[in-house]
Amino acid sequence: TLDTNRFIVNDMCAWVSNNTDKRKIALAIGNKNYKQSPLDNSGNDANDLSEALQSIGFVVITKTNLNHEDMGREIDQFIQSIRPNDLVVFFFSGHGVQHEDINYLIPCDNDRIVSMSDFQYRATNVKRMMDVMSDKKPFVIIYLLDCCRTYSSPHMSRSKGTGSAAAGLACMAPNAGMLIAFACAPGTVATDEAPNGKNGMFTYHLLKHLIRPGEDIMISLRHVATGVCNDTRQRQIPHMTCALTWPHVCLASSQKGAALTVKSIPNNSSSTVISRQQGLFFLVF
Repeated sequence: TLDTNRFIVNDMCAWVSNNTDKRKIALAIGNKNYKQSPLDNSGNDANDLSEALQSIGFVVITKTNLNHEDMGREIDQFIQSIRPNDLVVFFFSGHGVQHEDINYLIPCDNDRIVSMSDFQYRATNVKRMMDVMSDKKPFVIIYLLDCCRTYSSPHMSRSKGTGSAAAGLACMAPNAGMLIAFACAPGTVATDEAPNGKNGMFTYHLLKHLIRPGEDIMISLRHVATGVCNDTRQRQIPHMTCALTWPHVCLASSQKGAALTVKSIPNNSSSTVISRQQGLFFLVF
């Protein structure tokens, strides 16, 4: 019917407005040179993902090998730069741990973390960061966390704190308008080695799939999960939690300069044609 057609036209127009003319900003952090348990590829991960996001129109701040103070400052400055309706991506490659069901991102000066209680003072509380970022009211926030690698610190004394740091990260409930993609399932660890020899496995597949023009982020991340599972023989299974409130969220526009056109079929027909110039999509109903 005409009303149905109008609804679908409006939905497709919303798809276009949701994914164009929005400021796209990202912060990419890669911590490799840890005082304890250094990694091989996290710096490459941040630099390569930054380059990929820049290629699809993101303004990206890229930082590597940050200590706790510098990491906190960079995250705070990035959060303060967020405006309402921004499309925001936060990427972290490095060590991450969970302690008492709270996830922490570990800075390079992790030799200062000598007890379990030090996490709250010497590492980045992921939930707290997400809450503050959500308060800025962006359009969407995408978190890409390649930080579930095996972590141990020989200088950490459990007797000085309570509980223990569990393997991997804990599952997190996202805030509205947020998607969280983890390198592996809750409580498991990820590999720091991909087929190309320079990236972590999760980032390697993000680079292959994340910037496909016009592809919904959920579909892109499913491709990422499939690739990681295949390459690791299902020893590493990426995990995703999603509370996006808009349909068809894409990081890469379908085509630069492409415009939406809506053509009405003659009055004796109930069909409407919606086409995207330069041939992205063509729907007839």
